Amino acid sequence: MASDAPLKREPPPAATLVGLAVALLFPLLTNLVVTHALGLTPSGALIAVGLVIHWATFALLLIIVLRWEREPLRSIGWHSPRWSTLALGIVAGVLIAIVSGLIAQGLRLKSDKHFVGFLQSLPLIVRVVLVITAGVYEETMYRGYAIERLSKYFGGKWVAAAITLTLFTWAHASAVGAAQLAPILIVAALVTLLYLWRRDLLLNMVAHSTIDAFGLLIVPALR
Repeated sequence: MASDAPLKREPPPAATLVGLAVALLFPLLTNLVVTHALGLTPSGALIAVGLVIHWATFALLLIIVLRWEREPLRSIGWHSPRWSTLALGIVAGVLIAIVSGLIAQGLRLKSDKHFVGFLQSLPLIVRVVLVITAGVYEETMYRGYAIERLSKYFGGKWVAAAITLTLFTWAHASAVGAAQLAPILIVAALVTLLYLWRRDLLLNMVAHSTIDAFGLLIVPALR
């Protein structure tokens, strides 16, 4: 006779707890430390240090997954690359950029024009690196790893989505200020829904990079 008692979730191993700390808390803490050391004013030094930290953290998380957890990359949503994934990611990114822009406009939300203007003034190669880094780093940390591990050990995909969405949005506060987080929250919510729909990390990376490419590459080029 089947029991009606809810299934107990197995406790997460130490490697996963460390991985979640790296994915969810380390970006927030490093942002606070770097901005405290270099100041809140956007600068080339701030961008350079941030890029180094992002890629080092990304490498550390992959080491945790592959060497400590001994899990394959598909456990964080990585699937074999396909041309259809690239195409769908670009389409999804364009749609999210349009929809989020319309929502923000309807709610009369404004982004940090000073910060965006600074990013658009950077050399082209730096902006390309920023676009790629944001797509790879943030999607791996907050969507691929965090959602998959939180879903498994801490209450399902919607709880995981709420936790990651909150921490992802707040991690941007040191860069744009708490008053400017609403537009980021809207984009992050749509990107999170995309991941919950497909559970495809590469798809989300392409979509995220496409969204950022609008502001950092396409708009400056049109000007």
